[in-house]
Amino acid sequence: MSYANIEVAQIAAISSNRCIGKDNELPWHISADLQYFKKMTTANNDSDIKGIVIMGRKTFESMNSKPLPKRISFIITSQLDYAQQKGLENRDNAYVVHNLDDALTQAASLAHGAHLDTIWVIGGEQVFSNALMYTDRIELTHVATDINDGDAFYPELPSDFEVAAESEQMHDEKSGLDFEFVSYKRVES
Repeated sequence: MSYANIEVAQIAAISSNRCIGKDNELPWHISADLQYFKKMTTANNDSDIKGIVIMGRKTFESMNSKPLPKRISFIITSQLDYAQQKGLENRDNAYVVHNLDDALTQAASLAHGAHLDTIWVIGGEQVFSNALMYTDRIELTHVATDINDGDAFYPELPSDFEVAAESEQMHDEKSGLDFEFVSYKRVES
């Protein structure tokens, strides 16, 4: 699949009923999951750019409207003046684009220059759904809980994805939740 020879990967933490968010926040706080996200989306390379992430406007705002450290953020929004509103114009670590194609094209070009082999799609619901057709790999943290009042959900995995690796079940003391990391790869048909 890949986009201009760069792997497109998605990363998310989802509940048993596929919830990824509630009131524009994560429905839980599991520090091992946040560390995993940082490790996955931050390359250990010689470049100043350690990673490239693509997200929707609400996901960006859920992170206090700040680009992630050492990574370049592409923020997708239909709001034409969003970059000005958020003071993001002329920043070299954050780009506002108005559709997924522009985000992927620009991210792939930057990834080539920075010798990164993966672009990360990090949410939310709509961006995950729209990016599935370009996605090669999906990293999901499966959190063993149901979130009944959630308002953002991860899409059903297409049938051409299968489990490539999974961690053992872990337990987060603070939240009391069990979770595991699972990697899915697209299978060539």
